Amino acid sequence: MTIKNHQNDNMEDKLSSEALEDKTKSVDSSRRRFTKAGLAASGVILTLASRPVLANAVCKSPSGFESGNVSSHIQEMCFGNYPDYYANTPEAWAGTKYEPGRYINNEGSTTSKRGLTSTQSSTSNGNSSNTQNLGNTDNKGKWDGGTQFQQAFPGSRQHPGKSMMQVLWMGDPMGGHLCAALLNAALGLTPPLTETRIVDMCLEYETKGYFEPTAGVHWYEGDIVYYFQSLT
Repeated sequence: MTIKNHQNDNMEDKLSSEALEDKTKSVDSSRRRFTKAGLAASGVILTLASRPVLANAVCKSPSGFESGNVSSHIQEMCFGNYPDYYANTPEAWAGTKYEPGRYINNEGSTTSKRGLTSTQSSTSNGNSSNTQNLGNTDNKGKWDGGTQFQQAFPGSRQHPGKSMMQVLWMGDPMGGHLCAALLNAALGLTPPLTETRIVDMCLEYETKGYFEPTAGVHWYEGDIVYYFQSLT
């Protein structure tokens, strides 16, 4: 009986190892096939059709992601959020130095910088009542104030006069994922990436037209977006 259980354990370990190897091969194959033309945005806010195979699994720096190696010693996990999450959940920005701003609805009432309407009352336990659903927003111009994109990315020439929240609602894959990546890093959800590193990636891409994770390797818009997706 002991020998049989030991054999079963070995078989399970082998199957788990083979599954990880197959998963890794699939990710590498998908990454090679990924092109800029493969990006898509649905509606005003960016909604991607599928989540990357590496989601919530392997958390890598850009250079580590490019190498394609999966180490058995990896312990860090990434649980980043997509752009649409931060666009629809301004209260999720709490804990960062970035402000979503205020949403002005058709009736003229506004939400605070953390997503609560200015006319909302609080219950005795501190919870807000009559919460407004921001998911129906379809106009980036209805967001007022908040951290400017160029303030979050010093030196960037992109999106002048637009806040991070407005950029999230523009449907621009690169801009949206940069904002989401910055928020993810600020919240500690993507350990390999710091806010400074993300800003550097943005500026290098703007300057050169590509980002170089390792010497001689060029990442274009689609590649950078795909990398950010892998951390969610």
